[in-house]
Amino acid sequence: MATSEPPDPILHQMDQLSSLPDELLLTILSLLPIRAAARTSVLCRHFRHLCEIVWETSPSLELISQDFPPCRTAGAHFVKMAKQILLSRSPSQPLSSLRIELERFFRFSPYRTKPSFLKFFNSLYDKARSLGVRHLTIEGCTFSLSFLPTCSILSLIFSITTLQSLSLSGLFGDWHQNSVIPFGVTLTNLKNLSIQTYYSADPAQLNRLLSQLPSLEVLSIQHDSPHIFSLSSQTIRQLNLFISKYCPRHNPVELSLPSLELLQVQNYGTLGLPHIHADIPSLRKAVVRLNFLRQNDCSAVAGLLNSISHAQELILHLKESDYEIDPFPILLEPGREPPKFPNLKHLEGAMCFHEHNFQAIVSLLHHSPALQSLKLVHKALFSMARKRKRKRDDWRSMLPQNADGNRNYVHLTNLHLGQRREFMKLAGKQHYQNFVLLRRSTNVFASLN
Repeated sequence: MATSEPPDPILHQMDQLSSLPDELLLTILSLLPIRAAARTSVLCRHFRHLCEIVWETSPSLELISQDFPPCRTAGAHFVKMAKQILLSRSPSQPLSSLRIELERFFRFSPYRTKPSFLKFFNSLYDKARSLGVRHLTIEGCTFSLSFLPTCSILSLIFSITTLQSLSLSGLFGDWHQNSVIPFGVTLTNLKNLSIQTYYSADPAQLNRLLSQLPSLEVLSIQHDSPHIFSLSSQTIRQLNLFISKYCPRHNPVELSLPSLELLQVQNYGTLGLPHIHADIPSLRKAVVRLNFLRQNDCSAVAGLLNSISHAQELILHLKESDYEIDPFPILLEPGREPPKFPNLKHLEGAMCFHEHNFQAIVSLLHHSPALQSLKLVHKALFSMARKRKRKRDDWRSMLPQNADGNRNYVHLTNLHLGQRREFMKLAGKQHYQNFVLLRRSTNVFASLN
């Protein structure tokens, strides 16, 4: 007599998702990208209903054009998604955060004329304004806006008066516009502003914008303007400055930010580092990450260190260019006095600590009487000298030997309490001369017991 096979327990337990409570399913769907959440609607009508609830009630939305494959219909699919998710949202459901990414929409757009583009953008930003959006992120494609007035887009964006944070990326593609930033901006609640790929406008327009933002505290900006770059604001407390490779070295960067407490500077590219002149008397922390440094950048680095001499905490991540054959002192300008840090309490440095940079750190310690903690990390440089297998010893680490038996890092804390024995142990017998140099050159170690 034939017997039926027992049901497969794996197949029997496959659909565990539907047994979850709706509250948990709504939380899961809200954490998924919109396109991924939309795919669950094909499972059953219940999931389709849950997706509609998520899109109608979620406090944050992301419209990402790159969720669609790169084909001719990508732009049309993006428009359909925007109409279904954002434009059909009820005004009774406020929206806190909105992110719109537009790259494939521009590349495969169904709109071929300027009025149709502006009509679509008007509908998006009018809806965002009516929903009271507080955090807005716009990511575009720079080369795609050559026929679309950037000032028109910015006028729409800056008309959303409820904004508290605004991030703009890749929306400045027309070099020939006379006016980019609109007049009469009334974003009185805006506290965080990020502008990337800022090509067109004169720096005077940016300062005019800053003067119309009375609550602005955090500014992130990429500098690649061909003009002399200057920033002036009485309210900014944090500045994130990104210097691109298109920034000309001969044009200085001038900062007048009396309320600034945190400064982060980072560069990209190989065309040189511009001189940075800063009036920032309230600075407490500075983070400097510079790459592709050449020997003629020493004066710019030294000038930047002099501008941030009021800092209590300093993080330095420096990397020389791989095309340099011989090591050079990247922290000091030859023939000039080293920068003085009378208030510096915490110093962290990551660079190639060859002899020149090691002596530069010694000089910096000599002018840092309040130093409490010191962390140095050696970053080996794969230079042309290493490629040619010569002068390798010139690039080796000169840091004292640590407890692990290498010279890759030194970490000292509570220097003001007296840890001379600990440092001598780290120095080791083979590098005792380096310790003597440190002891003689800095009054920090001279005061230790």
